[in-house]
Amino acid sequence: MEVIPRKGYTIDELANSMTEEEYRKAKEFYKFLVNITKCTQGILSIERKKLIDIAAAYMECTPIEAHNILMKMKTYRWIKTLDKDYIIVDLEKKI
Repeated sequence: MEVIPRKGYTIDELANSMTEEEYRKAKEFYKFLVNITKCTQGILSIERKKLIDIAAAYMECTPIEAHNILMKMKTYRWIKTLDKDYIIVDLEKKI
């Protein structure tokens, strides 16, 4: 399937865009992730379910909403890798 740009954005970017509230929550959680992973070059060993539970508690939302926000953070490249056992955060991203 071909991605057609619309006013400078692709369909994928529009579908994965964050609302203001999601952006605020993602930004705060990103800062948290950066702080706890500075000493390990952005790598955190954690099961995905536990990460989602922590994200949901930190962002004060449901686990499904937290998962969606984490996926959007990955799309925005705030998160380099989100695996079942670890996460790699982009420590140099300016948000």
